Amino acid sequence: MKQYAVFGLGVFGVSVAKNLMKEGMEVIAVDKIDKDVEAIKNDVTEAVVFDSTKEEALIAIDIERVDCAIIAIGDDMESSILTALLLKKLEVPKIIARANSQAHRQILSLIGVDEIISPEEEMGMRFARRLSSTHILHHLDVSAEHTIAEIAIAESFIGKTIREMNLRSRFGINIVGIKKKIPQVTENGENVFIEKYIDFPSPDDVFEEGDIVVMVGSERAITEVERYVEREE
Repeated sequence: MKQYAVFGLGVFGVSVAKNLMKEGMEVIAVDKIDKDVEAIKNDVTEAVVFDSTKEEALIAIDIERVDCAIIAIGDDMESSILTALLLKKLEVPKIIARANSQAHRQILSLIGVDEIISPEEEMGMRFARRLSSTHILHHLDVSAEHTIAEIAIAESFIGKTIREMNLRSRFGINIVGIKKKIPQVTENGENVFIEKYIDFPSPDDVFEEGDIVVMVGSERAITEVERYVEREE
C-alpha cells in the first residue's frame, strides 16, 4: 500500500488527503494550524501538527518512508519552497507541489519538484473551454500530452462512415467510442431515447443524427477537430 504525505490542509489539501484515503492509500496529513489537523484526524491514517519548514520535524515523522509528498500549501510561497527543498534533501521519491504564480512554478521547477499543479488556473481553463465550446460536451486532460473529449457531430457527418471522415489521419486523433441515441417506446407509449455506447467503433460504422464522438488526442488536435466541426455546421 502506498503512503502519501499531504502538507497544507486548506480546501485543496483536505480534498486530496480524503480522496487518497478513499482510494485505499495511507495518508499523513500535516499542517501547523491545530484546528485544521484536528478537523481531519479521523479521516486520514495520521494527522500531525508541525511546521514543515523544519527539517527535524520531517525527520521525526520518518518522512523518507512515504512514496509521495504533496505540498498543498497555497498562501505561503516561502513555506512551500522551503518544504520542497527539505523533501528533496531527505530524498522523498516523488514530490508534487501546488504553485500559485509563474514565479512560484519556476522556483519549484528549479528545485526539482516532480510535478507542479495549479488547481485554480486549471479549473479556470477547463471552465472557460466549456463555456466557449459549442460542440465539446466533456473534456478531460489525462496527461500533459493526451486529452479525452466528447464532441457532438456536425450535420455534414450524418450518413458518412468513420473511414470517410478520416479524422485520425487529418487531425491525429483516435476515436475510442460513439454515444448513440436509440429511439424506444415505453410501456406507456412514450417515445424516448436511450443512450448506447459503442466501444472502439469500426471504420465502417456510420455516423447518425445525435451521435457524440469520444476521442483521444493532443489538446491542439482536439481544438482543430472542434473548429472543423463548427465550420461544417
